[in-house]
Amino acid sequence: MRKLAIFAGAFSAGIFLAQYLLPIHWLLPGAWIALAAALSGLLLPGLWRKRCVLIGVGLALALGYNWLYVRQVQRPMEDLAGQTGTVVMTVCAQPTATDYGAKVTVELEGLPGKAVYYGDPAVLTCCPGQKITDTVRLQSAARIRDDDITTFTSKGVFLLAYGQGTPQIETGSAGSLRWWPARLGSAMKERIARLYTGDTAGFVTAILTGDKSALSTQAAADLSEAGLYHVLAVSGMHCGYLLILIRLLVGRHRRRLVAACAVGVLILYALLTGGSPSVLRACVMLILLVAAPLFGRERDGPTSLAAALMLILLANPFAACSISLQLSFAAVAGILFLSPRLYRMLLGRRKRGKVFSFIAASFSATMGALIFTVPLSAFYFGTLVLISPVSNLVCLWAASVVFIGAMLSVLASIICWPLAAVLRWIPG
Repeated sequence: MRKLAIFAGAFSAGIFLAQYLLPIHWLLPGAWIALAAALSGLLLPGLWRKRCVLIGVGLALALGYNWLYVRQVQRPMEDLAGQTGTVVMTVCAQPTATDYGAKVTVELEGLPGKAVYYGDPAVLTCCPGQKITDTVRLQSAARIRDDDITTFTSKGVFLLAYGQGTPQIETGSAGSLRWWPARLGSAMKERIARLYTGDTAGFVTAILTGDKSALSTQAAADLSEAGLYHVLAVSGMHCGYLLILIRLLVGRHRRRLVAACAVGVLILYALLTGGSPSVLRACVMLILLVAAPLFGRERDGPTSLAAALMLILLANPFAACSISLQLSFAAVAGILFLSPRLYRMLLGRRKRGKVFSFIAASFSATMGALIFTVPLSAFYFGTLVLISPVSNLVCLWAASVVFIGAMLSVLASIICWPLAAVLRWIPG
């Protein structure tokens, strides 16, 4: 019995219930009811007893945890909405330009959650860890122009801070180890900009770091219409390419060394790319799958998927409302549960060649992901890209070449620029 998968699945289901269906004042009573159901499950025989207890306890903890998170994190932030005052903020990411200046994710001193600060162009010179002092007007990030939105709260951002004066910038903890991954991500983007130009630079930046801001509007539209825009969202595909690269550099048969390197590199990569739900899911799953044999455990996809979802929701229950999280987990669920059956059905009982097997595997993986994600895409975006299965089958091999080649060119640029200049030709 997959005990961790059942408990993690129940916990995640409880968080989704709390975010989408249950009002805040129903969460604690719901938690007590779920706990009572778990205790009554002790009267059941055998496996049913264990399952009932795991599901009941998972639901109870989820509802109670969501209530506590709202009370301790979201509410103290929301209570400040509508106020104007001087605040001290710590920069958490690289600032980006806006039509009126700059914006950056910050931590407000003395508060548990994050905010997005909108200031003048001077903010663009800031780096993660620096402190900004400014007079700001605070607004809720959950409700804008009388509309309830989840764009910010799903990322742990509960306030929007609009600068009203001249920001004072200080060094703060910019040299701290905590901010090295974010600074490494900025350094990677700078090297990509030196190695590549135009849409090639924008595409390489997006596929390596998840930052799509350098991609032209036309290129983004072309990828979207072809059903290939998902290759730019850092996810399991990219982490899989990274694992392939680690195995190529370390050696396929050095399992312990590969596992140790993979765990460290995947954690760093998740932090470097901003820790989006899709990359966190991919990194947690791959870490569990790679490390399982080292601890005498079998690799188990459903358990890894459920555990990854639980860990993300523990960090921020509001991430349950993230469209990218839902699409990412739906795609992997389809690949885990549907793709193997479709692959066996395509192969049949006759012996097939390697080319046919490769095409069947690619088609099965694509269709498995699409079956679960198409309904979500249609619901959220109101569109269906019918060419997507064909375009993915034809182009995904090229995405792996671009990712691995671009990553090698960036790494080579640190040691030998002429070698990097040669390597950049392949992904270019």
